Amino acid sequence: MKLFNRSVELIVIRDVLNPQRHESYYGNNIEKLSKEAFGGQGLSENIRLYHGNFLDEVTPKTPDDVDNIMHLNGRIYAVVKPMGVIEPWVVSLIISVTVAVATAFLMPVPTLPNQNSSAAPSPNNALAARANKQRLGGRIPDIFGTGYSFPDLTAVTYSVYIDHKEVEMSAYRVGRGKHHVFEAYDDTTPINQVFGSSVLVFDPDTTFDDTPAFQFGSAFTADEAEWSRKVAKRYTSVNGQTLQAPDSYLTVATIFKNPNIIETSSNADFRNNFAAGDTILIEGADNLASANGVTEGVEPDETDVTYTLNGQYEILTVTEKQIILSNPAAINSDWGKLADNIDLTVESDAVTLSTESDTFWQGWHYTDLKEHESAYINITAAGLYDGEPDATWRALRLFGQIESEIVDSSNNPVAGTLVTQEFSIQSPNSDGFAFGAMKKGYQTSLSSYTDNKIRTTANKTVVINNPNFVKGKRLRWRAARTSNVVTDSSGGIVDELKIKDFYGIRSMVASDYMPGTTNVLSKTLGTEGALSLKERKLRLLVQRYVTDATTGILKLSNRADDIIRHIATDPKIGNLDLSQIDIAQIKTEVDNIVTYFGTEKCAEFCGTFDDNNLSAEETIQTVARAVFSQAKRQGNKIMLDFERLVPGSAAIFNSHNILPDTYSAPQSFGVNSDYDGAKVEYTDPIDDATVTLSYPSESIVNPHEEKLIGVRNKIQAHMHAMRILNRDLFVYKSCEFTAGDESNIVVRTNRITVADQLRANVQQGTVSSIETVGSDIVLHTDYPIDIAAGTPQTMFIQTINNGVEAIEVTARDDYSMTLARLPSGEISTGPDSVVQAVFVTNADTDRDAYLITEKSPSEGMTNKLTCTNYDDRYYQNDTDHINGLIT
Repeated sequence: MKLFNRSVELIVIRDVLNPQRHESYYGNNIEKLSKEAFGGQGLSENIRLYHGNFLDEVTPKTPDDVDNIMHLNGRIYAVVKPMGVIEPWVVSLIISVTVAVATAFLMPVPTLPNQNSSAAPSPNNALAARANKQRLGGRIPDIFGTGYSFPDLTAVTYSVYIDHKEVEMSAYRVGRGKHHVFEAYDDTTPINQVFGSSVLVFDPDTTFDDTPAFQFGSAFTADEAEWSRKVAKRYTSVNGQTLQAPDSYLTVATIFKNPNIIETSSNADFRNNFAAGDTILIEGADNLASANGVTEGVEPDETDVTYTLNGQYEILTVTEKQIILSNPAAINSDWGKLADNIDLTVESDAVTLSTESDTFWQGWHYTDLKEHESAYINITAAGLYDGEPDATWRALRLFGQIESEIVDSSNNPVAGTLVTQEFSIQSPNSDGFAFGAMKKGYQTSLSSYTDNKIRTTANKTVVINNPNFVKGKRLRWRAARTSNVVTDSSGGIVDELKIKDFYGIRSMVASDYMPGTTNVLSKTLGTEGALSLKERKLRLLVQRYVTDATTGILKLSNRADDIIRHIATDPKIGNLDLSQIDIAQIKTEVDNIVTYFGTEKCAEFCGTFDDNNLSAEETIQTVARAVFSQAKRQGNKIMLDFERLVPGSAAIFNSHNILPDTYSAPQSFGVNSDYDGAKVEYTDPIDDATVTLSYPSESIVNPHEEKLIGVRNKIQAHMHAMRILNRDLFVYKSCEFTAGDESNIVVRTNRITVADQLRANVQQGTVSSIETVGSDIVLHTDYPIDIAAGTPQTMFIQTINNGVEAIEVTARDDYSMTLARLPSGEISTGPDSVVQAVFVTNADTDRDAYLITEKSPSEGMTNKLTCTNYDDRYYQNDTDHINGLIT
């Protein structure tokens, strides 16, 4: 009697533009399978059937056609016709993407995430110069496992001054999903130890107005809280312009040249104090000696010429180091004498130059975004004090003015919107001081003090108050200092004002928070005396919540099975239904990894995905590679295949499924590529540094190098390194061939059996049937076999559940043999689903065992396989952790 029925596999493709989203049904009756797939009515007129490949359409048109289909076995494709017609390009499309319909993911070796993307990578994946930056157009990071996050800036950072201290406000995004944050650092320093700094972490779908999930550092003060939660733009039109006093007063080393030139060799820039058309007052230019030694009179009454050039003059032009006056000789005859003598004076430090003019405005400056609702400027002074001879200081208070008005699209002012406001800025630490009456537009403290804080940098943030400035409007403004230059006889006065920054701002709204992401708000104090805050290097130690592989409940986990389920079902990544993931198989395989290596560490993945071009399959495959596995799609389910020492092969290939003239089997001698060792890089779990492991020693010069993605512990890195080392040592032969569609059941790193097409003593063939004859189990082949009587042989037979069984056989006749036992798995015996068998002697059962190192799609349903010899010694160090050999 026949022991096995023929089998049928029905693959349903409902969307030809997305054939990887297919369904698979197994059985032995196409009618039952079609009803299971399409309901009780079975096939409809918009479904096309193909047998074996997409070039053999078998869609029934007559009752005889239906009868023929009922007798088909092997693989049958049911394609739902799109838009009422199947064009030739649709068939070509399906053929071109058959790899996506295959039972395995055909993936390249993983590269560093974002390696091929034009978008800026997350600093989580950078090897150096990690800093927080905006990544416009970049993918929001997907962090899995435990690791350090350098969160992306989600808005422009902005600075305000509170009590003269610069406070920088920043908003960040850690990534998609919920995270537990264990630690927060400013570069390498814990935030808790950075004075005045604070980091607030907010769970997904909350705002900065809610209670943070985690807080590090000091709390926000009331003023800091009021200035936080803003969206800002810094305008570069303001970059440190000086607010000139209306009576610019300058004492510098001065030279006067004929006929009308004032020149300085100091670092002063005349353009900061004077302008063409101003009236300049020269004082202290008394009895200046001739630089050329000009004399007057006749001996014995000859004397040296001197010049007194004081007076008020009109400025004709101003450059950085020169002022040219308009006809000064008409006011002071000594200028005429200087010209007549073609002379110049010696340099003098006693000369003072000053001017009184109209208010010296800085601006206009314009906003260019209509979404802002307010604007502000930062005013700063390197110091505001009047030094006294007794080494004490008086505090100063200076005043200024801001004008602002709304402008139209052509930058023309809108009538009736001009607003004028006053502002003041005073010495630090002087709020409780008593100031004298206004004098020349400024105030001086009534007492002098020894408190050195008075001399520190004075800073103030001034909001531009214009009630007409609302969202949808644009603003222009200008500012001026109204206080005169501070003067007294003691000297030692510092009173220069500058506009440091100009920002447009608005309050954050709900749309500013990306749904489903973990966000961070921080404040940082500027360094006293620094021109600006240093580069931002906020670093967080985080672990992401992922779905439990079994229950689907969110939990903290680094395990690959939990992460794979999360990725596969994430609407933004895999978007798969649970029915398309073999959760039980994946969890069992990860449990096997833990048991096999003796530690959970080898089942972990800790890494960041930030590449927009990375597919779900590549993402899952990257996780699988980290845990010594390959992801595969068998039928319509995602599974995991753990690479380890195995006694048998996953599939068998011989002349019946190796395409003619495609087989080659070069052999090599010596170590692969002359490597003298293995070197791997992984991420240190303590300080996030890149760690290098080299075997057998650090002195190797030609190592096989690999960067391990998602590996964050030494045990896991050691296992990867030893497998690389052992494979290079013990690989000695390879083969390459193109195989039929049976090759779709295997994945990279699978052990397979290959019949050497170049050896004459290999017996191979197709199983015709298996039956019982009396008490014997008899297998019939379509290929004559030659087994010596009394000599046991081993037959490898492939079952339909993607396994290869080794069964002892004895001779019977040329086309049959007796099996020692039945195969444990079902086999298929028709010509459309051939089952291969390789017969070798017991003494050399592994000589045809190979590992798949590369798999790439070829024409139709075929794949090109590249293989190397299988050797148990590849895995000889897998027990190093169990044996306590990793230090």
